[in-house]
Amino acid sequence: MDFDLVTLNGRLILVGSPDRDRLACTWDPASHRWAQYELDVPDEEFPYTELTSIGAAVVDGRIVIGGGGDHQGFAMWDLETGKVRLSAQEGGTSSVVRADFGDRSRLLVGFSGTWGVELWDPSVAEPEDWHDDDADADDLEDEDDEDDSVTEPERPSPYDSLVNIEELECKSRASSAAAAGLLAGRPVVVAGGRDGGVLVWDIEEERHLAKFDNPDETPTEFALASVDGRIRVLAAGGQSLVLGDPESNEWGEPLTVPGDEVSCLTAGTVYGRPFAVTGAMDGTICVWDLAEQRLLGQSLRGHISEVLGLRVADLDSRPMIISSAHCDSVRLWEFPL
Repeated sequence: MDFDLVTLNGRLILVGSPDRDRLACTWDPASHRWAQYELDVPDEEFPYTELTSIGAAVVDGRIVIGGGGDHQGFAMWDLETGKVRLSAQEGGTSSVVRADFGDRSRLLVGFSGTWGVELWDPSVAEPEDWHDDDADADDLEDEDDEDDSVTEPERPSPYDSLVNIEELECKSRASSAAAAGLLAGRPVVVAGGRDGGVLVWDIEEERHLAKFDNPDETPTEFALASVDGRIRVLAAGGQSLVLGDPESNEWGEPLTVPGDEVSCLTAGTVYGRPFAVTGAMDGTICVWDLAEQRLLGQSLRGHISEVLGLRVADLDSRPMIISSAHCDSVRLWEFPL
């Protein structure tokens, strides 16, 4: 199961997919309440709705989800109604995560077996959907009363805001296959480069701000972390976790990750200290103090399969780790302090 976290009406909500056709679900951790939603089919000629990758955002007080799978291209839905907002059926979808750039959010999408990543605006919808609410009223209008001199304003296409970065490549099914955020106030995406190495890509200038050579173990998972007041690139691959400096384009000394190969990664700040959390192919979860470059406590073991989703969130003022794994339940862990 893949998942994302949103805040709706002041409450933290987990939004995910149980990896079943045409279904999505939400979970309110505070009340331990689950809800399930059936989704409309994006394309009647392709009735199977596959959501192995999912991202979520709140638009005008409503949850919008976007996702796909190995056989389904990216699509977006209004979660409550299940109505399709946008469908881009071509190709498969390997990873989706919400990217927050200050006051705006995008859904960052990686693809299966192909170059490039895309950034979609969750607030847009395809033009035919915008007119659905007016369809009945239009049918009732008397054609004789139509004024041909009055034209409806042209609505922008959702593809106008689409950002396609062909120079990047996602090599993972996890939400950390690419990372995004602000670097020196500029919106950037971090992922493997099409021609090798790791790129920090400036979305607005359409060029890389930093380029790292691959460390000893080629990274597949990425995050951005603030360490000592500076944004660093965090990369994981194999059993290695490493911090990179975008100013020098150099990696620090790698940390060896216990357990199997790393399959998922997240980073952030808890009580003012920078941290990273890694998940492995064998289900092992590790928490890292990035300022001191060390493992926090013991490895967390409970999942029996590949970790595909990791987040850290405050629940009742307590930092918790939320994780999901292939064919396994969602788990909550006390953050080791």
